[in-house]
Amino acid sequence: MTNKGFILRSPTSGQALRVITYPFEASLMRALRFFLPLLLALALPAHAQQPAALPGLTEGDQYTAIEGGKPFLPQPPGKIEVVEVFAYWCPHCAHMQPKLEAWKPTLPKSVAVSYMPAAFSPDDPFMLGYFAADVAKAVPLTHARMFAAINETGELAKNSTLDQVAAFYLHQPGVDAKAFKAALADQASMGRKMLAAREFQIRSKIPGTPSMIVDGRYLVLGNSYDSLLANTRKVIDAIASSRKPAGKAPTKPRS
Repeated sequence: MTNKGFILRSPTSGQALRVITYPFEASLMRALRFFLPLLLALALPAHAQQPAALPGLTEGDQYTAIEGGKPFLPQPPGKIEVVEVFAYWCPHCAHMQPKLEAWKPTLPKSVAVSYMPAAFSPDDPFMLGYFAADVAKAVPLTHARMFAAINETGELAKNSTLDQVAAFYLHQPGVDAKAFKAALADQASMGRKMLAAREFQIRSKIPGTPSMIVDGRYLVLGNSYDSLLANTRKVIDAIASSRKPAGKAPTKPRS
C-alpha cells in the first residue's frame, strides 16, 4: 500500500499495475485489489471451446476466433451482439464514431450494437463516467460529445480526473443529474461493471482501440475504419447464415 494507491501484479506476466485511489472510491479499489489478480488468472481457461469456422470467410483475414468467447451482455435467443471496444481519449475511436453511427442503421434487426469502454486501467475516470452515463440512460446524448470534448475542443484533457469527467457529464443538456450521481456513487455496481469489462477484454485479447467483437466469439480484423466495418458485417452475415435451419424439400403444387 502506498499513500496514493496500491500495487497489483499480474500472476501471468508479473507486470505491476498501480491503482490510484480517489477519496470516495476506496472500497471499490479494495475490491479490485482482491478480484483483479484472480480474474487475470482464471479468465482464460485451459480447454475453452473453439468457435466454429465461419462459412465463406477465412480466419486470419476477416476475423480471429476467440477461444471460450461469449457475449459481453446477455442477449435474447437469435440476437447477434456487436461490441465496439473504445476509449474516449483514443483519436482513432473518435474518427470511427461517426462512421459507426452511420453504419448501425444498415444492420438487420437481429443485431444489437453496444459499446464497451476499454479496461486498460481499473481507475480510468472515462470508463467510470461511461458506465454511470449508461445506467442514467445518457449515452445517446453524451457519447459524441465526450469524443469531441477530448479530441476536438479540449474541454476535457486526456488525463482528466473523475471529478472533472463527472462535472462535464452533469453540465450536458438532457442528462439526469440525480441518476448519474446515484450510479457513480454505487461502488458495488461500478465495480461489477469494471470487472466484467476487464474480463471481456482479456478473454477477447483486445489488441487496442477501436476493436469490434461479434457474438463474443469473433474479433474482427481490418486495416481501416471502412474495412473494419465491412468485415464486421461479413461476420454478422456468416453467423446469421450458419444459424438458419436447413430448408425443407419443396412441396409439389396442388393440382
